[in-house]
Amino acid sequence: MAQLIFDPAGYTVTEGTESVELLAKEFALLQFLYEHRGQAFSREQLLDRVWVLEYPVERTVDDHIYRLRKKLHHWSHIRINTIRGYGYSLIMADPKGVDNPSMRDEEIKSAVLGLFEKYHLLGQGKSIMALAAQHEVLGFEIDAFYRRYIRFIQADIKWFVETGEVHPRERLYWLLLLYWATAPDSARVLGYCEAALKQGLMTPEQHREMEILNILEVYADAGQPEKAIERFVHTRRVVEHDGLIGFVMPVALMEMYVHLVAGNWNEADQTSARLERLLEKEPYIREIGRFRVFKGLRLLSEGQEREAEKCLDEGLEVLGMSLHIPLYIAAINQINLFLWRYYPESPLVRKYASLFESVEKEHQLLTQRQDLEQSIMEILANGASGIK
Repeated sequence: MAQLIFDPAGYTVTEGTESVELLAKEFALLQFLYEHRGQAFSREQLLDRVWVLEYPVERTVDDHIYRLRKKLHHWSHIRINTIRGYGYSLIMADPKGVDNPSMRDEEIKSAVLGLFEKYHLLGQGKSIMALAAQHEVLGFEIDAFYRRYIRFIQADIKWFVETGEVHPRERLYWLLLLYWATAPDSARVLGYCEAALKQGLMTPEQHREMEILNILEVYADAGQPEKAIERFVHTRRVVEHDGLIGFVMPVALMEMYVHLVAGNWNEADQTSARLERLLEKEPYIREIGRFRVFKGLRLLSEGQEREAEKCLDEGLEVLGMSLHIPLYIAAINQINLFLWRYYPESPLVRKYASLFESVEKEHQLLTQRQDLEQSIMEILANGASGIK
């Protein structure tokens, strides 16, 4: 299926090797329609979603649709259809082309998979998206895991809720991560993660990752950092025993965050120093963004509010550049949790609460969280009998 890559920095949209520059509202309108492709929206609905807190007339939508059609006319497989008497919908079709012999070439398949894995390790979501968008031109099929991972970093909640392409055992893990990233109620997140582990409903690899990494951060989010700290030794033992080299930095970041929530400043500083050495050798974008956020929380604990705010904003900006939407939202969530718990009188509380509200509205998280939670509850309720 054709795939569009949206770059908000320059309001450009890329499909394959071609890019189109748009105006700000054209960009926002196209992105909204693309994220909800196949659905019809009235002009009034589009005004509410794209022109938030503005008061244009319905003709404004028609004018922007007209300009978008002109700018996208050479992408014939991307159509914005008029629903007579109602509004518009965006339809994506498979671009027609000759079957590329490289699709069956094992060397190319291996090389491309290696690129995806390297970009994944480096935290370069934008590079993953760019490579995936050109799979038709370059002649390769996207690996099944990365087809799902791309949906995940785009926070395509609707797809994970509705898809039948992913086995429930694997789908549960993705649903839990999306729920963790987008739900302010950490106690509920923790309850679902514990239930999934207790029932053994995820794949062995996902169960292991949840047990030694993800849930420890959720414990801290839920105000129970001591439970996470109790498991640090087990986590390090598994990482070493199983040779999980790619887990070294994520585990260190998790430990720093847990120590910050626990108020273990010496341990947090020691982990911070270790992370700085690791990032100097391996400057992974995703990890740099998270580290800057946690560094900002540490500065906040030292009373350096101005420096903390700068560091927090830098971290969020880097996460935004990585095009990893769930981690970006999760970082805002964790900033808010830290502020509400320890510095409720800080003027930063209002700033980051407003930022989360803005992101929540942009991605329609309020409604989608309900769908996420319902899907998680159904899988947990069915238990092992429902995922065979």
